[in-house]
Amino acid sequence: MARMRPDSGGSAEVTPAGAWLHIKKLWPTTVRGRDRLRIGFILGSAALAGYLVTCFAYPAPLITREREVARVLGLPRAQAEKELTQQGFRSKVEDEETDPVVPAGHVVWQDPPPETSLPSGTVIRLTLSTGPGPVTVPDVFSFDLEQARQVIDAAGLRIGGIDSIPSAAEPGLIVGTRPAIGSTRQPGSAVDLLVSKGPADIRVPDVMGLKQEEARQRLEAAGLRIGTVTTRQGRRNPPGIVLEQRPGAGVFSPHEGRVSLVISN
Repeated sequence: MARMRPDSGGSAEVTPAGAWLHIKKLWPTTVRGRDRLRIGFILGSAALAGYLVTCFAYPAPLITREREVARVLGLPRAQAEKELTQQGFRSKVEDEETDPVVPAGHVVWQDPPPETSLPSGTVIRLTLSTGPGPVTVPDVFSFDLEQARQVIDAAGLRIGGIDSIPSAAEPGLIVGTRPAIGSTRQPGSAVDLLVSKGPADIRVPDVMGLKQEEARQRLEAAGLRIGTVTTRQGRRNPPGIVLEQRPGAGVFSPHEGRVSLVISN
């Protein structure tokens, strides 16, 4: 029984023997109880040790305030970095890739994605767009001019020059492009078309020395047409006489090919 100190005002003083007796009463009396107590002691010691190691290895607070990552997709790099910094995050450009829609220098991907809750200081990795990639010149061989124009426009290119050349193909059909079909160009680049004038199977007649109207009639009778007409002074010929023709007599030309004339003035 606990003894009373005379001057304690009636308060009980616990003696060492009494304290030991109290602890002894709490100590498990069965083997299973003592095993459970031992396991609890081991687990508690391990948890305490882990906590202490974490405190020494990572002195920053274990619980930090998390924020949602802003959506910076489609923004210019400078603006995206500014918004992430204002949120307390860090940013790093890790890659670049082509994109048919997002302009060059704008963010096309971010990792972690938008609206993810993360601690301040987390690095947000950005991928920037380099703009649309090179476009392949489409195959428009044997298309007519209008069909070729539609296909080239749909590919993101545009029609440049149109040249007519002799070819075994039907007149008016595409027989080639510059640059060649299958090559690559930047979007918006020009593509020249080579259009067939038909096979060169008509021999150009000789119209030298004829009047301009007579030359026209002879060329049309052969299935050809007058092209460019220029004049120059003829020393020995009256005005209106053919002094020169291109292509020359005997050259083969496609049907309705043009023959340019130089007429004396």
